Amino acid sequence: MNSGENITAEGPEILIVEDSPTQAMELELILKRNGYRTSIVGNGREALTWLSRKRPAMVISDIVMPELDGFELCRAIRKDEMHKDVPVILLSYLSDAGDVLKGLESGASNFIIKHYNPGHLLSFIQEKLSKGPEEERPPRQSVTVEYSGEGYTISSGVRQVLDVLVSTYGTAVHKNEELIRAETELRVLNEHLEEKVRERTAELTAEIAERHRVEKELSIKSEELKTMSSQLWQSAKLATMGELAASIAHELNNPLATVCLRVEGLLLEMEEGAPERSPLQIIEQEVDRMSNLVANLLQFSRRCEQEISTLDLCKEITYSLDLIHYHLHKHKIAVVEEFAAGLPQVQADRQQLRQVFLNLFTNATDAMPRGGTLTIRTSGAMLPEMIAVEISDTGVGIEHENLSKVLEPFFTTKREGGGTGLGLPICRRIMQEHGGRLEISSRVNEGTTVRIMLPAQSEVNGKLLKE
Repeated sequence: MNSGENITAEGPEILIVEDSPTQAMELELILKRNGYRTSIVGNGREALTWLSRKRPAMVISDIVMPELDGFELCRAIRKDEMHKDVPVILLSYLSDAGDVLKGLESGASNFIIKHYNPGHLLSFIQEKLSKGPEEERPPRQSVTVEYSGEGYTISSGVRQVLDVLVSTYGTAVHKNEELIRAETELRVLNEHLEEKVRERTAELTAEIAERHRVEKELSIKSEELKTMSSQLWQSAKLATMGELAASIAHELNNPLATVCLRVEGLLLEMEEGAPERSPLQIIEQEVDRMSNLVANLLQFSRRCEQEISTLDLCKEITYSLDLIHYHLHKHKIAVVEEFAAGLPQVQADRQQLRQVFLNLFTNATDAMPRGGTLTIRTSGAMLPEMIAVEISDTGVGIEHENLSKVLEPFFTTKREGGGTGLGLPICRRIMQEHGGRLEISSRVNEGTTVRIMLPAQSEVNGKLLKE
């Protein structure tokens, strides 16, 4: 490829990996005008061939490409001894924080959203090249994601997370001290009674009966102790989640507010009917949705007042599918809708209901990494005055021994870094608060079905939600 402008550059060489010739030439022109030498390849596979011969000062790569995408290219560079310390900047139209975290896990140095400001991009490049080769990355760390208006900056948050975990652990230990002492006393008492029984078994049948009685009491106490310990541990995990949720909300709400104010300002400056207004309005809607998702994360650790309204369940499902249409299309997921006719409406919190659908649709997509079919059915449930929604995928399925665990907080069957283990517990709690329930069935290598049931609109349902 050639930018069409004859510019001689003698600075560090930067490899551009971009399948769009127009965007590749635009980036090449920016870099050459600022003294950098450039080479261009059309996809990740060609980039690896180029890297087998030379070592650039930096790699700037698109994410969505044929052959080998930007995430896979980044992982390959980090595994190569010759290039593992070469800075890699990922460029993409994607703006989801999950994609940013995926880029970090792949080994990216920075993540910049198209269309970027050339000055902002150059400042990233100058900063990385002035520091020299990157240090070898630690294995796994907690992170925070900060949005600066043109791109995301990733920073370590290990100390903060460790402080939260240590504090929560200390609280849990303190609460368990009495239970530990009781367990010790019961164990000593049991040993003492067993010794007495052994000494007097031949003498007194009554004492044998007493021993049996005491052993039964000890068994009951032991079960109670086990149950109380489990409840305390569950409370400790929820407390940890609450601390983390507050921290995440703080880190995300500030950049979201900045983006929202900037978009509002740009909209005010534009005339009605200007073609640029539509993309900005879409950004504004998505920022609002992200803010709502942050608020929903906080709901798991603290309750907030619900906004109950009468809803058409099928319309809410359709709206939720529209929100992730691009995500489904990108992962080659075919959607089949089998909606029963004439279903009654439900009384529910619209945002919470959409959160449930988005979580379940995303989980189904993650279970089908090579594509598949997402089937959504609505019907009247077997129980009276209930409506059922079944969300089925053709994915990898869940092991039988994990079915009872996936609804526990922080348990996930996804690969490391692929999930927090909070989505399904949040969905189940929302269903319970609406007087409904959530069930899961699955077969390995055949797929998973999540079935949720909600009360149809009725005076009883409305009263329950208000209470």
